[in-house]
Amino acid sequence: MRSEYSKAEESYVRARDIYSQIGDQVGLAQSVRGLGDVYYMRDEYSKAEESYIRAQDIYSQIGDQLGLAHSVNSLGDVYRVRSEYSKAEESHVRARDIYSQTGDQLGLAQSVIGLGDLYYMRSEYSKAEESYVHARDIYSQIGSQLGVAQSSERMGLIHSARGAYAMAEESYSESQRIYRQIGSMYGLANISWYLGLLHRQQGQYAAAERLVREASTIYDGLGLKQDVEECNQFIEEIGQVPS
Repeated sequence: MRSEYSKAEESYVRARDIYSQIGDQVGLAQSVRGLGDVYYMRDEYSKAEESYIRAQDIYSQIGDQLGLAHSVNSLGDVYRVRSEYSKAEESHVRARDIYSQTGDQLGLAQSVIGLGDLYYMRSEYSKAEESYVHARDIYSQIGSQLGVAQSSERMGLIHSARGAYAMAEESYSESQRIYRQIGSMYGLANISWYLGLLHRQQGQYAAAERLVREASTIYDGLGLKQDVEECNQFIEEIGQVPS
């Protein structure tokens, strides 16, 4: 995976330099934003921030509102993972407003999801729930099954955090059904993981272990070693619980 990111970085840098030489501002902004995405995926958040800010400035200069919104929303993601919540909220709200003005429903849903994630991380569950419901409605309207599933999955996290276990299971089950329909193995693995956590919260350790083993098998098939390690640690901890 690392080598793939290196190849992607190399390609974007080459494209950036060419676009810069020929004065193609649109191409330059796209390649710089692409670099930001690579750095974000590699957890190099300072470099990602720098790239997104540069892309944002170029898009702003050439009047590309959609490109501007994408860059601003990505900046919000960077600030959120760095726990800079005020900056993250400001970025996601700004992106949301631009998407709303331009009529980009997919972008609007993604920015609203970003806001929901931010509120969830700040334990502002009512605001998070409102955002996820809004996002789910938009995804449903535009026919994005993946978006509906991801929104429902996040609703499950909210219900679980509030101790509303039956509602959490209902949300996870809705996501699971959609992930099965669209063939999202990663989505199915995440749901098995979250259901495992949910059962552990309720002291149902056998069910929790079974579900997390399911998640681990799928993660392993997808080559996600870190997720497999988390599952193994969970199973080990479950095994130490007195029966």
